Amino acid sequence: MLAVLALALPLALPPVGNLTFAQTAPEAEPEDPSILPAGDGQEETFYACSACHSTAIIRRSAFTREQWDGLMDWMVEKQGMNPLEAADRRQIVDYLAQHFGPRASPRGRNPFLN
Repeated sequence: MLAVLALALPLALPPVGNLTFAQTAPEAEPEDPSILPAGDGQEETFYACSACHSTAIIRRSAFTREQWDGLMDWMVEKQGMNPLEAADRRQIVDYLAQHFGPRASPRGRNPFLN
């Protein structure tokens, strides 16, 4: 009986979006440095960060310089990232803080943020 249910289950499930039960999501388009804003440190940031994850996580973040710098420590200590040379780290953190710093809320300061 279980074998019959296992065979029938994929046929009973409706498609999700343009995917069916047997399909997988299409692979993401490859990224290149131009996906990040132009500026000093664009390529260094792209290659250092995209070695482990897509730039989507960077592009939706909004941290202070201190938070970006602390995040570098966290990635080394908890995620196994190779430590960056001091000059490279400074350039990347400066780039991230300049282009992905805190955003002003359209209604004022967010009371849930410190």
